[in-house]
Amino acid sequence: MQTMIRLIFVLFVALCVQYCSHGEAAVVSMDKPSFNAAVPAKTFVLNLDLPPQERWTNVVKHFDPNVLKQGLYTLFNQYLPSKALIPIVEEIAKNLEDYIPQPYADELRGLSKVLDMKLGDIVLVNIIYDISAFNSSGIKACTSIVGVDTTGKIIHGRNLDYKVGDFLRNLTVQVDFQKGGKTLFMATTYAGYIGVITGSKPHAFSISGDQRNTGKIWRNLLSALESSWPTFFAERRVLEQASDYDSAFRQVVETPTIAPVYFIVSGINPGEGAIVVRDGRKVANITTLSQSKHGWYIVETNYDPWLRPPATDDRRDAAINAMNKVGKNNFSPEQLYKVLSVNLVFNKDTTYTTIMSAADPSVYHTMIRYDAPK
Repeated sequence: MQTMIRLIFVLFVALCVQYCSHGEAAVVSMDKPSFNAAVPAKTFVLNLDLPPQERWTNVVKHFDPNVLKQGLYTLFNQYLPSKALIPIVEEIAKNLEDYIPQPYADELRGLSKVLDMKLGDIVLVNIIYDISAFNSSGIKACTSIVGVDTTGKIIHGRNLDYKVGDFLRNLTVQVDFQKGGKTLFMATTYAGYIGVITGSKPHAFSISGDQRNTGKIWRNLLSALESSWPTFFAERRVLEQASDYDSAFRQVVETPTIAPVYFIVSGINPGEGAIVVRDGRKVANITTLSQSKHGWYIVETNYDPWLRPPATDDRRDAAINAMNKVGKNNFSPEQLYKVLSVNLVFNKDTTYTTIMSAADPSVYHTMIRYDAPK
């Protein structure tokens, strides 16, 4: 109880400063890649049988620690709404298990040690979505598409975009989460980030998360106090625990998250696909593949499916037009990659494209996108 009272007090102070301050955080500069290309993300094995504090060492040790820390701190500075929130994160770090469930709390401790970064900074990087999702200048653009080919195989693809893409492209990794020497699920993430935004469980389901630009920071923070899950820790837990599409869908619907989000889930049988729109603690809407007006696919970007996207960012119609040109008879992983490469859907902030199919684990590939149109 005392811990909660302390955090509520710090939250109050932070919010007061937040709404009285208009300063902007500095962003560290970094040279852009000297080439235009799409290259496969490096794949690493993460052994879930290891003690949590040791699990991510095998991943981050392959990166220049200075480059990795520079990338994480750039993310920190770009998306931190106010430096007044730093005391909140420091409070969380002191009493980590009160706010971050195990084994994730110990995984964060392990990253803090191996990267020689403050635990509070590591925590902040890993909950950055939950405190910035309300801000439309945050994760600007994501696109997720689920479609079914003529054989009934479901193919799931996504672009993930960030405004600090030049840093995050260098940190993009594909991770094979293994238990007992066997793959439990595959995921695409950024080195130093333990949540999952894109992942697939072989012969079960695939899932991606798109930002929903709604809500207020104070609501997100209060939601954190009400035992909601950090949004993409929740997604990772779905991949760890759910055994099939039905159980994954149920868990996505029933698990309260700190921030609003679009979860896009697909399975291995015809009709197993859905866009779950979350307000955070409750579900706002569900659109299933069988309900889709397109018949054989669903598309989600960063706008509520029942509303028109703004003319300034109409990636939805660009993706729909591209999918219609491909057609169900020609739909394939290769064609979905091309759809995710059309203008607007693919843009200067796109960090990676992942194509996956739970029915066929060999399809899972992540390409780091350096070839965006200028």
